[in-house]
Amino acid sequence: MTYAQIDLLKEQYRTEVKWYSLRWHYIESCILKAYQDSYEQTGDQAEYDFAKSFIDRQFNEAGIIEFIDVNYYSIDQIRMASNLFALYKQEKDKRYKDVLDLIYRQLDSYPRTKSGSFWHKENYPNQVWLDGLFMGQPFYVQYVKEFGETKDYSDTLRQFANARQFIYDDSKKLYAHAYDESREIFWCDPVTGQSPHVWGRAVGWLVMALVDVLELLENEPADSEPLKAMLLETINDMLPHQHESGMWFQVVDHEDSAGNYLESSGTLMLAYAILKGVRLGYLPKEYAVHGKKAFDGTVKEYIHEVDGEIRLGGICKSAGLGRNPDTGIVRDGSYAYYITGEQVVENNGHGVAPLLLAYNEIKLLK
Repeated sequence: MTYAQIDLLKEQYRTEVKWYSLRWHYIESCILKAYQDSYEQTGDQAEYDFAKSFIDRQFNEAGIIEFIDVNYYSIDQIRMASNLFALYKQEKDKRYKDVLDLIYRQLDSYPRTKSGSFWHKENYPNQVWLDGLFMGQPFYVQYVKEFGETKDYSDTLRQFANARQFIYDDSKKLYAHAYDESREIFWCDPVTGQSPHVWGRAVGWLVMALVDVLELLENEPADSEPLKAMLLETINDMLPHQHESGMWFQVVDHEDSAGNYLESSGTLMLAYAILKGVRLGYLPKEYAVHGKKAFDGTVKEYIHEVDGEIRLGGICKSAGLGRNPDTGIVRDGSYAYYITGEQVVENNGHGVAPLLLAYNEIKLLK
């Protein structure tokens, strides 16, 4: 498979509505980010227009996005707002700024752990998931950077430090998926509060959050060195688990266990973070080979064509912890859950978005 086929997949995803839904959702946000980042690199107006059209169609005649529920606290809901910064900068459309203000104001009352971290959701009390750092912190930092009266980033720095303190498993030298401060949820260790295993995509969310926040903090009055150290440590911890193909397994701490599989989305998130981290100087230059190997390995393993349609396979459709409010499935964080409890699918946004984000970095690397 060639990189040209990724260009075809990119065009396919942008033009065929079946691949995404018109909703206020973090998956669509990540897809839009890939196109917005590409527009910044290439100036391709079609990519900008795709992102703008997707957002604009969500406003009703009163200029309100009804999908947003500020009375419900979910860190996932915050992610999509990050896509509006670039639109507002270029368009100066008051509707975009109103949404940014609305989401930022919600942070004032957003529930937190005693140590100061945002809960993942209000129906997951006292829980911090690695996913949430990518969903909330880039928005938080960018709002303060562009609109804040004072440039105080200490809250974000503390929340990353909390993740390192409470979610990092010192015995494995890897991050668990999540942590329950109260130690009350059924999936957590009663001593550490951590979930049982290392899910590759969760680590992917973490390192993407780190590189994106570090980029935003360039030339800002913040001590970003702890975040750079956290990024380097996380990548160094993951590299010994990189398969000879370049990919990482679905459950990183059980790479040799029966049923484990090389998973696309987590691998591509790591590829994106490594390549971007090298480009911006947060990681040593020689690490680029690991990011490119992860990208190329995924393309070789899972990009294929069916009846003229380019597809990316090997994507874990979804994974979480606790009872799924939509399906009622109990997600206990066990090895069996991550392997058999969720579908492996093709062209799901969880995988396509980091594929396109990493592809942007591949093109810059070349």
